[in-house]
Amino acid sequence: MKAFLVVGNLKMNLLTEAEGERYLGELKKAAYGKHLSGVQGVIAPPFIHLYRFAHLPTHFHLGAQDMHWEKSGAATGSISSSMLKHAGVEYVLLGHSERRSTLGETDALVRAKVDAALRENLVPIVCLGETREERERDTTTTVIARQLEATFAGLSLLQAEKVIVAYEPRWAISTSGTGLIPSTTDIFQVKVFIRKWFTEHFDAKLAERVRVLYGGSVNSIHLGSLSWEAEMDGVLVGKESLFPRELVKMMEMAERHIQSLA
Repeated sequence: MKAFLVVGNLKMNLLTEAEGERYLGELKKAAYGKHLSGVQGVIAPPFIHLYRFAHLPTHFHLGAQDMHWEKSGAATGSISSSMLKHAGVEYVLLGHSERRSTLGETDALVRAKVDAALRENLVPIVCLGETREERERDTTTTVIARQLEATFAGLSLLQAEKVIVAYEPRWAISTSGTGLIPSTTDIFQVKVFIRKWFTEHFDAKLAERVRVLYGGSVNSIHLGSLSWEAEMDGVLVGKESLFPRELVKMMEMAERHIQSLA
């Protein structure tokens, strides 16, 4: 059985060494003694904290917020997949909605990063999703299909299975200013479409194995409706991940749900 993933994207926060240490201390206290057999946490801190976060508490793994597609060279200000691997990173977020919208990252660029991550045995968490205008034009599935094609075309079954998909409607993230959250039905319909896409382009077994997360204004209040009620395999948490106790609370809620099904 796949572990339910709770991925914390700390974004451009924890400005000082002291803030990083304080966050780690609070996370260790919150996670101490917790039994989470069916849930796995991933923390993606800013690059300057990667080495500091190398020793996370039980149930947590280290992630990064982005990476360059080249292994090394003249790419001022960038971080390579090999650098991340050396720092102990296991997961890497790619194509986050904020990078697509504010930095102009394209599907082709995201795919180049996916290839680089797989070469270094990092697990890519590829974010995809529609804008508010695309949803209003009823082109959500068209957009999702285009992004899936760009991400997975030409990958082998083994490679494709290693990639995690995060459905992140760009109009629902906390920085979008809309205050909107998709319904369970909205999210479930996208999950069904994604599963169908994998069935048609790979096979039904892979469609069931690929993990699909939901991201966008996730908190403990709406956790159920945004995740397991929509049959998602986890969540990508932004703002709320800055509060370690809230993050662990969501993991405990997911664990209770999993145990209720046993």
